[in-house]
Amino acid sequence: MDLMHSTLFWIVIAAAPAVTALGILIRLARREPPPDLPPGVKPLGWDDEDEEDDDKAPPAAGG
Repeated sequence: MDLMHSTLFWIVIAAAPAVTALGILIRLARREPPPDLPPGVKPLGWDDEDEEDDDKAPPAAGG
């Protein structure tokens, strides 16, 4: 019985950091809504872009 309790203890001790890391990664993976800006503050230019625009090359400079 003592061997079972000590084995269970070490399994829990070994699994705790993995469960904690998994919980942190799940929480960080959620996309949060944008913050409310005060009146008169304009959002940054790249906040309005779609993710699909990232694949396109920027326009050539100089004409």
